[in-house]
Amino acid sequence: MRVVLTGGGTGGHIYPALALAEELRRHDPHVNLLYVGSRTGLEGRIVPAAGIPFVAIPARGLVGKSMMDRVRGVAALLQGMAAARKILTDARPWVVVGTGGYVSGPVGMMAAIMGIPLIVHEQNAFPSVTNRLLSPRAAAVAVPFPAVGDAFPRARRVVVTGNPVRPAILAADGREARRQLALDGFRRVVLVTSGSRGAQRINEAAHALAASLPEDTALLWVTGERYYDDVLARLQEAGLAPGPPGPLRIRPYLEEMELALAAADLAVTRAGGISLAEVTARGLPAVVVPSPHVTHDHQRHNARVLAGAGAAVMLEDDQCTGEALARIVGQLLADEERLAAMAAASGALGVPDAARRLAQLVLETARQPAPRRR
Repeated sequence: MRVVLTGGGTGGHIYPALALAEELRRHDPHVNLLYVGSRTGLEGRIVPAAGIPFVAIPARGLVGKSMMDRVRGVAALLQGMAAARKILTDARPWVVVGTGGYVSGPVGMMAAIMGIPLIVHEQNAFPSVTNRLLSPRAAAVAVPFPAVGDAFPRARRVVVTGNPVRPAILAADGREARRQLALDGFRRVVLVTSGSRGAQRINEAAHALAASLPEDTALLWVTGERYYDDVLARLQEAGLAPGPPGPLRIRPYLEEMELALAAADLAVTRAGGISLAEVTARGLPAVVVPSPHVTHDHQRHNARVLAGAGAAVMLEDDQCTGEALARIVGQLLADEERLAAMAAASGALGVPDAARRLAQLVLETARQPAPRRR
């Protein structure tokens, strides 16, 4: 079987594709995979490191851009479609899977023109423009929650698959994770994270949290690389030195995020689709602070799904002060009954087998007769 994956710009579009690739390889070790991304997105570094052949095409964003940038974006779209046609002609895929981001637009459009079955996977509660435009031409649209299907009224088929997460996220053992992170001496662990780049608002607020932890609670704080030095300096000035035997563990970045999620009793996080998929797959209660700097404000929509289900407390970015964050976390840690109820609600939202569901959709689509199989 030959499958082309496309999507990129951010990890939220890349990691679902990688989780799908891993599941397809588990099903068929001889599956032929090709990833089509952009020259400037994170996928150019992440995908080859995962052992998947990668090729780049021209692509630029159009939404929220100036008129001149839109003109350049349209030119890149046409160039990308021409490049995608050659790639798809040479690769002869049975299925193309697009996970969003502007690079998936020209690839998905060309797949539809060439009669190659297309699957669109949406990670967020509010769909991207690219996925909405591609949905009427797709064989199926995969969504994270049932209600998201309403945003695709012209889709031929909508399937609730959830968001695929890496198997390591599901397999990590909490006790072993605490041992590896030097946290096994504490009864509870609070995880603060805001993505690989970090978020100034959350980092600023987390200083108050670090100073107000209960004695039996540790703080695992992933700052993002550009904020790490400043966070460390401020903590040292305040006499809050990180590291054993104290309760603070400060990291600029954590490759083994599965350890952090397994070790934690409560997470403070942004509300990206994949971040929340990992949180709910682990059944972890959370305080979610949606970023106001994302297209279509989709993180707020994601956060509302968790908050509405009782799995999280939503704290608006402009209200995320040190005082507010410390108060909310303190209240949750002091109310074990509520924390347990939130954990149960989080687990109920999680789809641990999302990668299997999405892979099954790919396999079903690949087996269906297509007008042309190039």
